[in-house]
Amino acid sequence: MPTLVIVGLVGVFVSGKRYIHKSRTRISGGELGKYFLDPFQNYVNQSTWNTNPLNTKKANPKKITIDGRDYEGNYSIDSAGLPANLTRVKVTITLPTTE
Repeated sequence: MPTLVIVGLVGVFVSGKRYIHKSRTRISGGELGKYFLDPFQNYVNQSTWNTNPLNTKKANPKKITIDGRDYEGNYSIDSAGLPANLTRVKVTITLPTTE
């Protein structure tokens, strides 16, 4: 009987650890996305509208190193299917491989 209880508790702890890892990954992804998209906030005003990456449809890839791991953000900018005054910016973040 005590063995069954211990096995059950181990299963609960393993599931909890998996859940915490997934939550941390989602939170980290959100923070990285914010880091890569925040620079565009400076361009969303009329005074810089003709000289910003959103208007030219080009944005240079950006890199950040956290804890010795390199993360790279690549941007795609388009207005297809949107009203004339809107632009869609999509950032794809390349995560380092874990070993």
